[in-house]
Amino acid sequence: MKRIIVPGPPGTGKTYHLINNYLKKEIEEYKTSPDKIAYLTFSNAATNEAKKRILSAFPTVKNFPYICTMHSLGTKQLNIDTNTQLLKDEKWNAFKNFSQICKDLSFSSEFDPYTETTTYKNDHMKIIEYARCKKLSIMDAAIELDKHYSVDTWLTEQIDADLKSYKKQTGMIEYSDMIKQFIEKDKCPPLSVVFLDEAQDLNPLQWEMFNYIESRCDRSYVAGDDDQTIYTFQGATPNIFINLKGEVDARIESRRCPRVIHRKALDILQHVENRMIKSWLPRDAEGQIFEDQTLDNINFSKGEWMIIARTNQMLNPIKAHLTSLNLRFDSRSNVVLSNELLEAYQVWHRLNQGATVGSEEAKSVYKVLNWNMGHVEYGFSSGKSLDAVDLVDLDDLMLNHGLKVTGNWEQLNFKEDTKLYIKSLLNSGDDLFKPARIKVSTIHGVKGEECENVVLYTGMEKIIHDAALRNPDPEHRLFFVGVTRAKENLYIMQPDIDDYYNYIPGDPIL
Repeated sequence: MKRIIVPGPPGTGKTYHLINNYLKKEIEEYKTSPDKIAYLTFSNAATNEAKKRILSAFPTVKNFPYICTMHSLGTKQLNIDTNTQLLKDEKWNAFKNFSQICKDLSFSSEFDPYTETTTYKNDHMKIIEYARCKKLSIMDAAIELDKHYSVDTWLTEQIDADLKSYKKQTGMIEYSDMIKQFIEKDKCPPLSVVFLDEAQDLNPLQWEMFNYIESRCDRSYVAGDDDQTIYTFQGATPNIFINLKGEVDARIESRRCPRVIHRKALDILQHVENRMIKSWLPRDAEGQIFEDQTLDNINFSKGEWMIIARTNQMLNPIKAHLTSLNLRFDSRSNVVLSNELLEAYQVWHRLNQGATVGSEEAKSVYKVLNWNMGHVEYGFSSGKSLDAVDLVDLDDLMLNHGLKVTGNWEQLNFKEDTKLYIKSLLNSGDDLFKPARIKVSTIHGVKGEECENVVLYTGMEKIIHDAALRNPDPEHRLFFVGVTRAKENLYIMQPDIDDYYNYIPGDPIL
């Protein structure tokens, strides 16, 4: 089996090289059938980007069935119904009845569709999930998470044992089980070649799955950058990528980072202790960095913007500021105008202009229709009747799906602050059918993306800051990723709190 490794710093075209060089060679020179090729990524965003690029590069090739994340491949090959078999939400209640020690325990969690991972709020499950991903004992996982003094690890071990018994008896699974069972049940499809992008963020369990797939192939291509390993809290470790053996085809010249931003990024990297030494050249442009910025002295009225911070909590005042200025922004969590509400507005407008829309699009409108407000006939507000159709127009909705109103969007069941916000946006000339010029996100949420203007907020919660004092490398890598999103202008926004990332060259980083 031949392995080619494509390391490269930000913006050096690793994904482009995988697709337009190596995948092209597989298709055109080696005549490898597309259904014998797996193109695997760490995140769903990277999967979607890969699909677009592959479709553009090979417009006549229709069948690439294995462009996906690790979890998605496991789900597909194991034929898992995540609606019925996945342990989540209220399905945990049955386990709590099964395990007496868990009857008073909360299993609330947050699912990240970007990485297809679940983050539990209780420390026992955090330790259990971390132990699975890093293939550690419960105690070793607790030590790495610095929870061995604050958490009863004996109880954690009992919960883990009960959970294994319950899943064995019921057939229920968690996301990490998809990877484990994929290997144990030998579910790798018949492949000749495997590609892996974003390799640095795989945890040891995912690496085990990749190595298993790789062992079934003739060739593999692995791209990544250890300096961008930012999912260590989910078990990722840069060492596996750093120590990977194979033929190296390094990417060197950045198509993104101009000289001044390149220098700032190198200032951060000099503080990272454990890294692969690699060449990296800036884009042939100077760029600009604006220090000590505040939201009030940045003009967001023109251009494309990305505003990023360490955590979602740090983004809340930024979102409030933009909303107060009647500036629209794209965010996973926009309380006033979510992506779902914006879609409902757009679909309603299109329907009233005579368009035909997909049934799933129409369902977005039904989420803001209310029987009590006279929008729909009784029994239709759920949109369930749309399950039986593919396409609908306004006449179809009125004739067959209980719709009773047409016309002005203001009659839809939007909250008053949402209506006022939409009106203000429209009055300012914003075209709500165009993508927002401003994106607000955590640094994790924009990995792989770039923007002309980047505002980097350096504030950190105290618990994260304290952890960084003990082990600073993960924070160095995270803010390195933040800095290197900028194509032209970088605005460093200092917080008005005590704990923040100190990036100033010559001074301690933290």
